[in-house]
Amino acid sequence: MRKYIELLDNANLFGWKIREIKKKTTELYYILDKLETNRSTDELLYNVTVYVLENNKVGASSFDIYPYMDNAEIKRKIETNKKNASFALNDYYELPKYEHLHHRDLNTNLSGEPLKVLEKIKNSIFSVKSDAYLAATEFFLVETDERLINSNGVDVKQKSFRLNIELIPTYKDVETYKMLEMENYNLVELKKEIKELLNLSIKRYEAKELENKEKINIILENDEVAQLLSFFTDDLTYGAKYQHININEINDSVQGKIKGDKLTIKMVPHYDGCINSRDFDIDGVVLKEVSLIEKGIAKNMYGSYRFGYYLKEKPTGILPITVVKEGKKELSDFKNDKYVRCVRFSNMQLDSNTGFFGGEVRLGFYFDGKKEIPVTGFSISGNINELKNVLYLSKEVVNLPSYHGPKYLLIKGMKIA
Repeated sequence: MRKYIELLDNANLFGWKIREIKKKTTELYYILDKLETNRSTDELLYNVTVYVLENNKVGASSFDIYPYMDNAEIKRKIETNKKNASFALNDYYELPKYEHLHHRDLNTNLSGEPLKVLEKIKNSIFSVKSDAYLAATEFFLVETDERLINSNGVDVKQKSFRLNIELIPTYKDVETYKMLEMENYNLVELKKEIKELLNLSIKRYEAKELENKEKINIILENDEVAQLLSFFTDDLTYGAKYQHININEINDSVQGKIKGDKLTIKMVPHYDGCINSRDFDIDGVVLKEVSLIEKGIAKNMYGSYRFGYYLKEKPTGILPITVVKEGKKELSDFKNDKYVRCVRFSNMQLDSNTGFFGGEVRLGFYFDGKKEIPVTGFSISGNINELKNVLYLSKEVVNLPSYHGPKYLLIKGMKIA
């Protein structure tokens, strides 16, 4: 890295940033329960950003350096990106400065011999018995060492492990897809999750067209809950404020006149079980927890160093994990009224500017007052701005890559098509 720093220091720049990323990956590919391919890779990459100053405006451009490149090629890349940066000028801002980073202990059991770790996990998954089966299973175990330095004294580093498991649960002629992501594994919980996924494949095969398409209570779960609640967190970013597209200001009620549960949300650097946890952000800002919303009231904003600089706010950095306080009712408590629980979307969409959201539901469960019935062939649509005061959060919680909070979210009186 020293020679890269020397080349950058001699390039007459306003500043620079280098991210050194080392990755070791072990991959296994199974058809049914038979190993078809295995592969391991070692990757070393330097992502460089150069900054230029022209007419009191700052421009930035990024490029990659690989170990096989010689000095002449790197110099050409620096000069090319200096020119590129001059065509993308923004209002003046400084680069982050050095801040001490207290390294957290890695809470992971993925750090052993990769093939031995994957062998245990694979055996556990394939031991689950069901009328459905896994047509294909792929494992990606990644160990990452990252270091970030800049011309203003920043020098931070972190290590992480993550395991992605791609699954194709299948029943008769119906295939579904699921990606499991984890920084830690629990074989007992993993077997339960695989059993549930296989059972959902059976339910998807059995699902009938939803006939009752009146206004009804809707229950979202897992990723769609996190996606919908991101409407509130995105609105309270420095970037939204600076670009004048935010709806709420500090001390506003983000839910209006609340009839449902009051939201309490904080942004944090890391949460056990959330694999997108980070100690520092893409600019090298050391991350600390921010209380964003308390009982429905906006308390703070957060965001990137640049937009924080523009607003003269304390730099929080881009915090990766959303933590939402759970509700008081369990899923079973929502059975006082009819509802449709949406389990698998083709792709739910949310427009963070307008609040409109919706999508086609591939598998849902219609509760008719007595039992849940698997249904398909319908879509939901709504506007979170109109429904934000009738949100009900579950007591059950879930860990997702960038979210810890209620597993279920009930919204009253939504449209079905």
